[in-house]
Amino acid sequence: MTEADFEDFIMENDHLSERTIRAYHLQYSKFEDMNKNILTQSQINIINYIEEKATSMSAKLTMLNVAIVMRKHYEKDNKKLLNQKMLYDNEYREQKNKSKEEKLSGLPSSKDLLAHEKKLYREGNWVGYIVTNLMRQLNLRNKDLNLKIIAPTRKKIYADDKTNYLVLRKRAVGIIRNDYKTASTYGQKKDVVQGSRLVKAVQNLLNERDVELGDDDIYLLSSKKLQQDSLAKKIRSYTMNGLSETDYNKIIVSELVHLKDVKKLKSISSSRGTSLEVLLNEYHLKLDD
Repeated sequence: MTEADFEDFIMENDHLSERTIRAYHLQYSKFEDMNKNILTQSQINIINYIEEKATSMSAKLTMLNVAIVMRKHYEKDNKKLLNQKMLYDNEYREQKNKSKEEKLSGLPSSKDLLAHEKKLYREGNWVGYIVTNLMRQLNLRNKDLNLKIIAPTRKKIYADDKTNYLVLRKRAVGIIRNDYKTASTYGQKKDVVQGSRLVKAVQNLLNERDVELGDDDIYLLSSKKLQQDSLAKKIRSYTMNGLSETDYNKIIVSELVHLKDVKKLKSISSSRGTSLEVLLNEYHLKLDD
């Protein structure tokens, strides 16, 4: 397969995204040591080459998939490659399931998360309590927690606003998300979280910082809105054992699946902005017997 063949393949598949094209370029370059002869080499040689070149199962699958796609485009036989792909898929699934089992055994329960949360409240760690409470109740991602605290009297917040807000009310906290991972798909999200402790924690935080709603720009995590690369580290400083927001979500989702609480799972899917299918496939650690 020549460079011209590869470029023709890209041009003739004009539906490919820029991200996919970059991925194809990267994987194609990995066949350099066999002169990139994906079309002229035998399928057995391609398989053997991938076995030697790639170290992980996911890397093997990615290289193999590119070879299959390009050979299919040029109407080359793929039968042996497809059989190999099936073997890789099975092995990759087994590895992933094993990883899930190991992950589950090393994570705390949702009761442990709640106990940690209450401990933060007792210690007067108001930011930590607010962060972990919202993570547990709304299954928020890091980006979602980049919140600006405002009063409920603020003017209407439009969907094209790029700021996330925590609205302090008398008996509840409102969360308005405009800037989160899947915002382009699900749009602005609004939630109301009840809880006297949560309201009190926000009030105590404002008093501790000596700021007034309406007069100052007040952000939950810092004195100003944090950049994306600073969020994860900041949030892990408050979570139990430095767990990530993904770990929190996996713990909660796995327990709900075990309890067969479909209603709550659908609620998490809606709140997080994640399809139910993705939620179950990516965050469910408890394997079926």
